[in-house]
Amino acid sequence: MNIKLSDLLPEEISDETAYHLVNFMIHLAAELDIHYFAQMKRHINNNMPVDLPDFLQHKNDIEDSF
Repeated sequence: MNIKLSDLLPEEISDETAYHLVNFMIHLAAELDIHYFAQMKRHINNNMPVDLPDFLQHKNDIEDSF
């Protein structure tokens, strides 16, 4: 099933509605990123053998050996 983006996002909305829609989508994207971060990282680790971006690298401020 192919859905055109233009069908989901009509242009005939008010400026205020557009603002609230975009604001909602930004917050939704952030929540999805937080909620599914571990799964996304695991997927990247398992499926992409290239170096990971810095933000996906495991960083530990505590020494592993005491």
